[in-house]
Amino acid sequence: MNSQKETADRSPSTPGHLVPFDWDDFEARYEEALKDANRQEQDLLEEFETLIKYFNVWAAAASVHDTERGVKRLQTRERYVKIAEQSLSQKKKHLTEVVRAFQSALALLSQS
Repeated sequence: MNSQKETADRSPSTPGHLVPFDWDDFEARYEEALKDANRQEQDLLEEFETLIKYFNVWAAAASVHDTERGVKRLQTRERYVKIAEQSLSQKKKHLTEVVRAFQSALALLSQS
């Protein structure tokens, strides 16, 4: 009858007798897992800092390169403008001489 009472007291969801849990071991494993996670995080942060240094060097080099290219482009444009101004000045001078020649020719024709 005692066995029937134990069976009646236990429902299908009741697991029965639980063994004592070692909370000290659990706490020690938990702390060790946290320390391990902190070490991994620290390693990742150190790797990230190293990569940031490489990125900064790369970015600075790219910036210098872009600045040099910009200066060269500006110099090329300045040369182009100077050549265009010289060409325009020569055309203006030539056309001024042509106009003077026509004026001289008209003056000679009007005197006759």
